Amino acid sequence: MSVPLPRSGPPGPLQRLIKDQRVLFLLVGGANTAFSTALFAGLVLLLGPEVPSVVSLGVAWVVSLVLVFFVYRRLVFRVTGNGWRDFLRFTSVNVGSLLLNMGALALLADVLGLPPIPVQIAITVLVVIFNYVGHKYFSFRRRPKQPTAEKKE
Repeated sequence: MSVPLPRSGPPGPLQRLIKDQRVLFLLVGGANTAFSTALFAGLVLLLGPEVPSVVSLGVAWVVSLVLVFFVYRRLVFRVTGNGWRDFLRFTSVNVGSLLLNMGALALLADVLGLPPIPVQIAITVLVVIFNYVGHKYFSFRRRPKQPTAEKKE
């Protein structure tokens, strides 16, 4: 007996070009990271030194979170259904990874005295894996379609 595939749309143009969902996730995530970083830098320059940089960071994080949600949902995971539920799950995974990142960085760099830049690079690898698993199996998870009564007989 085969396990039914989760409900998702047919492969889109990006999925036909890049077959491996993990690679597609990394490419979209990398583009989002570049966008978010550029947005953060632009906001810092636009708002000036009188506005705390965490304000720019927060705005950039929220804007990139919303945009990448739609890209992941439509182009990477190709799901349909309750978008609000997906968004809440997606946000919870991202907040979880942010807290994990902050905690690990504080422990390893601030408490143990390890150099923060290489530590952050290592943590980023773990966060990317955490995010992929979280989004695949939680944010955009779909239950297999149940066979109808007609098909059982």
